[in-house]
Parts: sequence; C-alpha cells; structure tokens
Amino acid sequence: MRLRPVVLSALFLAGIPAFAQFTVISQPTAAYTSGTTLMTIPGANFSTTSSLTDGIETLTFSNTVDVRTVPGGGWATWGSPPNTEGNTPKVLAITTGLTSFTITLGVPQNTFGFELEPNSGTQVITATYFNGGTVLGTITQTIVGTAGALLSAASAGSPITSVVLTVPAGASGFAMARFRYGPQIGGTV
Repeated sequence: MRLRPVVLSALFLAGIPAFAQFTVISQPTAAYTSGTTLMTIPGANFSTTSSLTDGIETLTFSNTVDVRTVPGGGWATWGSPPNTEGNTPKVLAITTGLTSFTITLGVPQNTFGFELEPNSGTQVITATYFNGGTVLGTITQTIVGTAGALLSAASAGSPITSVVLTVPAGASGFAMARFRYGPQIGGTV
C-alpha cells in the first residue's frame, strides 16, 4: 500500500515539536512591558554578582558581572525609547573581552528579554535562546556602543531555559539591563 504525499507530509509535521514558534520582540511595547515582570537590579555601583533574583525567578550568570548605573555610575550611555524603556538604567556589566556569556533561568519562561549594549564600537551580537539543549531561535543585532542599547527579547512556544550571548572580543565587554520574564505574548508585540 502506497501512502500519498499528503499523508506523508501530515505524518512528518506531526513529529515537529511545538517549540517551532519563536517571536522576536524588537522594542519594549506596551504588550511586552505589561505582560512581563521586570527584575530589579540591587546592589551598589561596582559591587559584583553571579545571579539576579526577585523571589520568583532567578537568573544565574556564567560569569560574575559588575553592578553599574547610567550615567555616572560606571556605564556612560544607554539607548533611548522606543528602542529601550529609558536611558538611565541600572545595568550588569562585563568589562573584559569575554566572547560568550550564558544566562540560565531558574524557572523556565515563555517570554524573556533584556536590553543590551557593547562597551565600545559598533558590534554584531547574537543571543541564542534555548529550551534545554534545543535552540528555540536566535536574535542577531548590530548594536552601537555609545547610546545604542537595544532590546533582545523573545516569546516562544516552549519555555526558555537559557540564553547564550556571543559577543565580539572587540566589544571590550557589554552591559545588560531591564531583565523581564513572563508567559507567552501572542500576536505582534
């Protein structure tokens, strides 16, 4: 008995995992900010940490980060709306030529994001979103290191468990701010 191509296609598609859906959120829209929880960055300028928690979600970082404030608290500039939520955040910074950095979510989330800016130059930075060992999607952005911070956020059909940043050594580090998490955000965000 021969199976028709339509039947074979349906059988093939039935085997595709549900996490094929990956929606990039390129700006902090009202849907994104109202549908997610903002994590506050505690600590004094130049203190260090390897995690961030709000009592519900805990982010663990692959490397120690420095707490800084924009401006005048160790990080000079940031992006502005509509690309970021504002231009004077508290940030977590890496100020070395680190080229790979992992953020692990203690509680997997369907939406996760943060703002990001390199320390110098104009850099191509990639954020790869994972569910365990499975890549959910990637966000590659060209980000300016002077007042050019951008949002790196996504909503996925399967929970996000970690994000791996790939940063050129020439960036001389980077800073992250306004970590947000929450349920899946449907439609265009």
